[in-house]
Amino acid sequence: MNCINKKCSVELPDDAVYCLKCGRKQIREAKQKLRGNGEGTVYRREGNTTWTAEVTIGWKKDKNGKRRRVPRTKGGFATKKEALDFLPELRRNTSRKTATLEKLYDGYESSPKFSKLSSSKQSGYRSARKRIDDIAYIDINALNIEDLQDCVDRKSSSFYTAKDMKVLMSHLYSRAVAQGDTPVNLAKFIELPELDEKETVPFSRDEQAKLWEDFSVGNKFPGLLLLMIHTGMMPGELFKSDKTMIDWDAQQINGCGMKTKKRKTTPIIIPDLIIPVLEALCNSDSKKICEFRREDFYDIFPVYIQLMGFNPELRPYSCRHSAATALDKAGIAPTVIQEIMRHSRFASTERYIHKDTSAALEEMNRKIKKPTTV
Repeated sequence: MNCINKKCSVELPDDAVYCLKCGRKQIREAKQKLRGNGEGTVYRREGNTTWTAEVTIGWKKDKNGKRRRVPRTKGGFATKKEALDFLPELRRNTSRKTATLEKLYDGYESSPKFSKLSSSKQSGYRSARKRIDDIAYIDINALNIEDLQDCVDRKSSSFYTAKDMKVLMSHLYSRAVAQGDTPVNLAKFIELPELDEKETVPFSRDEQAKLWEDFSVGNKFPGLLLLMIHTGMMPGELFKSDKTMIDWDAQQINGCGMKTKKRKTTPIIIPDLIIPVLEALCNSDSKKICEFRREDFYDIFPVYIQLMGFNPELRPYSCRHSAATALDKAGIAPTVIQEIMRHSRFASTERYIHKDTSAALEEMNRKIKKPTTV
């Protein structure tokens, strides 16, 4: 045989172990078998005496839309062999065919069940999907209750946004359980923050006057609030309203009613006062009366309220309460207020009317005097 060193190639005895000329060992050693894709890796960082095992458990999109690997690691191994031996345990809940919240949501969003939801509910779930993005690309079998709870605690801004996140994840987990992707619905263990159920406050006369002033200089956001204040429109109805729903001659908005049969079948009445506002809101390329996305509107609202120096307890739904309260103060008949608010019963309307007792107090102070002895 010849030496395996191509530069040498001297003829050697068949049983030669080394080349007597170049010293090259003649027995070819088998290369160390490499681990296959998905089996993980081990490494030791510079300056560290211990080894770390690492596997890929999913993928996540960064802010630029690029896919980034989501690793799971375990460190502290004294030797490389110990780290290698731990890889199977580390990837135990990670398989090539993984179920992620992202994949489950995509399937849900394209299903007939999702399309039957109201536009407001669909928008709420889409917003919730964005809030769970941190964990959306990880195999659900690699997630635990703490992961879900931490995501809700960090990303929710209120009881209701937290509730939307929990409801959405619970539905996605239910689909995963039904498909055999995971054994249990962990989302049902998510704890929601306490609901601070304060009475809704209406906009005061001064606050409404400032809205008109701000709208008069060309700002559209106060126009949206004025539209709801003077029509009794709900926020969800505002987001649903297309320009094609407006009957300018009849001064009505048709087909945007929500929740109850009464509201769905009764048009929203547009008073003369608000016609110029509605015309200004419709002066855009958008098909909707409201150019803002639902989530953007709710993010802007508290900032706007603070900038204007308004009551911090005001909420978007305060507009509807302001409508009923203003109609009551104007002496409008209760049955007419009920019709404008599109309630089936006046008892529902009464919850939206906030009585001003200052006039009654003045009258009592003026007429009721301390009795005197004869």
